[in-house]
Amino acid sequence: MKNIIASFALFVIVMLIVVFSINYLETVCIKLEGLDVQIENNIKNDEWNKAYNNSIKFLNEWHDYSKTVSIFTHHAEIDNINIELWKLTQYTKCQTKDESLASAHVIKLLLNHIVEMEKVNSQNIF
Repeated sequence: MKNIIASFALFVIVMLIVVFSINYLETVCIKLEGLDVQIENNIKNDEWNKAYNNSIKFLNEWHDYSKTVSIFTHHAEIDNINIELWKLTQYTKCQTKDESLASAHVIKLLLNHIVEMEKVNSQNIF
């Protein structure tokens, strides 16, 4: 009987950790995606100083969050976002509109991919 109770308790703890991690990732990605949309709007409106400042702000926030996000997701996702962020800061600094928009869009795609990859569904379980 003790084994059943211990197994059930362990199962409940694991499920709570999964729910926490999914909620945390969604919260972080939604916040960062909002900042990414601001950067895209700045670029579209040719507000290059704002775009550069927001890209630096994004980079700093991502640096803070990436340590925790790396616990829940694969490191390659973190590396891909880091690479695109470094590109984005330079593209906005040099005022390269097409490259900046492409990089911002890739970052949005990668953030959405992290959330989708960590959701509990049949594709991710099997």
